[in-house]
Amino acid sequence: MKKISVLVLTLFALVTMFSCNMRGKEFGSGKVMALEFSTNPSTGYGWEYSFEGGDAEVVFDREETKLNENNALMGAPHNVVYYFRATKEGTKNLTFVYRQPWTGGEVAYDVVYELVVDKNLNIKCLSKMKGSVISDVDLSTFPNPVFTEE
Repeated sequence: MKKISVLVLTLFALVTMFSCNMRGKEFGSGKVMALEFSTNPSTGYGWEYSFEGGDAEVVFDREETKLNENNALMGAPHNVVYYFRATKEGTKNLTFVYRQPWTGGEVAYDVVYELVVDKNLNIKCLSKMKGSVISDVDLSTFPNPVFTEE
């Protein structure tokens, strides 16, 4: 019985440490935030984003598609880059979902980025959190934001 209690307490401590570390992680800041995702539209899936909660205003700036230079075959994956700019100070969550875009389409996975906008309208990403679709997705497979002063 002691071994089981020790095991449960150890697991609880590890989960708590992981959660606290993810909450405190900072990815940088700047006037424009870019996130680059791998995608393959020939599979019927694509990335969609939405904003939730908070009082900050963060707006979509532009999107760029980059060919995957390692694989130029038809139907091969490529990368899509989303750029965002802040227009009002505060906080906001940015959710990206990889899904089939039609009504009733399947959602593969999602990830949430926690954003803070300062008074100079710099966007700071404080953490990225697991989404609700597939709870065991490794967060390292999702991009970290890149910030510029554009």
